[in-house]
Amino acid sequence: MKVHSYHYVDGAWAAPRSPGSIEVRNAATEEVIARVPEGTAEDVELAVRAARAAFGPWAATPVEQRCVLLQV
Repeated sequence: MKVHSYHYVDGAWAAPRSPGSIEVRNAATEEVIARVPEGTAEDVELAVRAARAAFGPWAATPVEQRCVLLQV
């Protein structure tokens, strides 16, 4: 089982504000396949701020370059 301890926000791994975690289950078997940090409202706010800041530059990036970055 994979255990993840951090959120990925604004290009860096960030410690969650809560010590809690949640289980990730395989939808077909209901087997627990991972544990991820439980996000708080503050964690969400940080992620939303980072996403908003990144939107303008990403939207201005040509599609061809986005494909390369995403390895499509």
